[in-house]
Amino acid sequence: MQRFFVTVFLGLSLFLQSFMAAATWQEASVEVRQTIEDMIVVIDTHRAQQPVDITAVSADIEKIVDRDVDFEYISKWVMGKYYRQASDDQRTKFAVVFKQTLIKTYAKSLLEFDIDAYKLVEPNAVSPEDDKQIVSVEVTSKAGVSYTLVNYMVKANGDWKLVNVMLDGINLRITFQNQFAEMMQRTQYDVGRVVDSWEAKVDDNPVQS
Repeated sequence: MQRFFVTVFLGLSLFLQSFMAAATWQEASVEVRQTIEDMIVVIDTHRAQQPVDITAVSADIEKIVDRDVDFEYISKWVMGKYYRQASDDQRTKFAVVFKQTLIKTYAKSLLEFDIDAYKLVEPNAVSPEDDKQIVSVEVTSKAGVSYTLVNYMVKANGDWKLVNVMLDGINLRITFQNQFAEMMQRTQYDVGRVVDSWEAKVDDNPVQS
């Protein structure tokens, strides 16, 4: 009889863990879906207005990413091992500059890729940490081109935030981290110069429709 109750208890525990994990992924996926829907509305609205006002597109996308993306978290990872060398002002400035990089990346990508449909893909395995979830999305353009967008989500203070994106196998956070490291080498490891150079690079490469 005791073995029976132990078996039932373990089975119930596993069921509850599985249910909670599924519920946690669902929470993160709701945030991802909302972000995608909001961005589609922005792009469709501005694409209907010719010529496209890139400044207006970027401003509307900024409202979305400010709500849904943890820029301090991402910028810290992009700076990598050089984060400790940076002053508080340099860290804050880079977080702001990096946000502009991401906004321009989003704006350019969304304007070029005319989304026709998307589908969220449930994970094959349960995340070992409830507050960290991966939400994959299969996106198809009206031209029939498809790609996989992998969103890395972290829950903090009750809100789910995007902390990294992988696009068809290309890890954007690692890509930007490598760029930052290369710039550090070219400037003889001067964090201030790298942050200023990154800002100038963003300003010199405006998004074009």
